[in-house]
Amino acid sequence: MIDLSKKAASRFGLKWADLVERTGDHWKVDIMMVGRVPMLLIVHAYTLFTLVRRKSDFKTVEGIGDEIRRCCPWYRHIGQVTVGKNSNRKLTGSIGEIKRNTWGLYSPEQINAMEIRINNCLFSYLSKAPRNYGTPFEAVEKYAKGLWP
Repeated sequence: MIDLSKKAASRFGLKWADLVERTGDHWKVDIMMVGRVPMLLIVHAYTLFTLVRRKSDFKTVEGIGDEIRRCCPWYRHIGQVTVGKNSNRKLTGSIGEIKRNTWGLYSPEQINAMEIRINNCLFSYLSKAPRNYGTPFEAVEKYAKGLWP
């Protein structure tokens, strides 16, 4: 259910090299500093829908899974939280793009504004055809109807 970046794994005290490599309908968690506050970018691998949360709000990875279930009722995962890693270069590049789009624009108190900006951005990662970009909000609508990916 949750794939950690190298930085996120070290923040949670896990060895990234020991995590299982996998792909699929998971959430990738990465760390981004906003001011002096470490923030988690929790990104759905299929839709790029992004949640932004303070790292200090979560002591364990299971807490992230609970937050995903609470905030995203459209997500289809049933069962316990599993942890792995995903080194999909396209997904990692899109997360880098998310970081660049929000870098220096928000304070840690402006989480809602940051999430709205990210989830309204156009991403080539969400296109099935060249030059046909999509937003995470549009991708979630399709995902919920069973039309995406």
